[in-house]
Amino acid sequence: MEAAGEAVGEELERSGDNEVPESEPGALSAGSEEPEGPAEPPEPAEPEGTVPGAGEEESGAEDTAPGGDPEPAARGEAEETEEREREALLAEYRALEAERQRLHQADGRLQLLLGEALRPQRVERRADEAGGQQLFGERLRELRELWRRREREAATWQQRVDARRRDRTESEARAGAAWAAFQARKKAVAVQTLGRRRGGREAALRVVGDIQAREQDKEISVREARLENIKVKLEVQNLESVLRAHGETLKGRHLAELNHMKKENQKLNEKLDGLNDEVLKLKKKVTNAEQILSHVREKLQFVEAENRGRKAELRDIMSTLLQKRDALTKTKQARDRLRAHNVKLQQQRGLLGEEMLLRDFEEKVNAMELLHQQLEALKHHHAGLILKQREIQKKMSEANSFLP
Repeated sequence: MEAAGEAVGEELERSGDNEVPESEPGALSAGSEEPEGPAEPPEPAEPEGTVPGAGEEESGAEDTAPGGDPEPAARGEAEETEEREREALLAEYRALEAERQRLHQADGRLQLLLGEALRPQRVERRADEAGGQQLFGERLRELRELWRRREREAATWQQRVDARRRDRTESEARAGAAWAAFQARKKAVAVQTLGRRRGGREAALRVVGDIQAREQDKEISVREARLENIKVKLEVQNLESVLRAHGETLKGRHLAELNHMKKENQKLNEKLDGLNDEVLKLKKKVTNAEQILSHVREKLQFVEAENRGRKAELRDIMSTLLQKRDALTKTKQARDRLRAHNVKLQQQRGLLGEEMLLRDFEEKVNAMELLHQQLEALKHHHAGLILKQREIQKKMSEANSFLP
């Protein structure tokens, strides 16, 4: 910690009277607050007007007006004066802003060194109690001295900032008054000149009002561009200061820490190489997946097109099927009618067309005729037998009549 305290003292001596901004004494671990200062230059309240020299083509009519007027020379001088004042104010603001950024960076470096100085070390933890208390008292006295110096420097810089701010406000007020007077004079001369050409003061006022409105828009655009340019320059300066401070911090570190960081960097590079290999593998997998996905999409599109064709065919087949179903229904109805008619005809025809039935009927008829013939023969035989019986009975009755 003694080495860290010496580093703090060297940093304070190196920073001098220009590197300690205003901050609260209680913020030990957190960074100090930024000193109060103008974040952006306030825009002066300007009447309607524009960048000096922007309306030269409109005001050029004064030179061609009869009975020339010495106003252009005075206007040119006012423009040059105002431009110089504006440039001086902008340069002063840039210097103050750069100084504020530098002080803020110096404060950050001091806070870093203070943190390193106040950070407990493992070796100091094992030191005896008396030595630790003595070292703590020394560091506390150094810290108090640093805070007192910091407060003195912050008060000094705050006074300087307030003085610069008052000067800037006065300069802006003077510039605004000069600009307003110049715009009013320019408007009066332009109205007088254009009134002769336009044939009336009202028309000239309208034209001049439009011109000055356009000039005001141009003035606002130029002002915004300048502010943006200033901000960019300050940001570049801030980044350069940060890079320089980072380089100084790296130079102030111990060689062991640097070697340790190199080893860690080497390990990280090895891990990064491994991760790069994994990334390449993943990229290959993604590429293959994209190719497969593209093939699947193409196949899906082909299948969808084929399905659309099949659906169209299915619709045609369904329509044909419906037509055939209707035809089948009609055919069945006709069949049923024909069957009924056929039954009627079969009932009406009898045995016509039935060979077996006709043959059977013929056989039965022949058998019936044969039976009739046999019956007739039997009837004749029976009749003969009856006649014989009657003759026998007659003979028996005659024989009986002769018996006593």
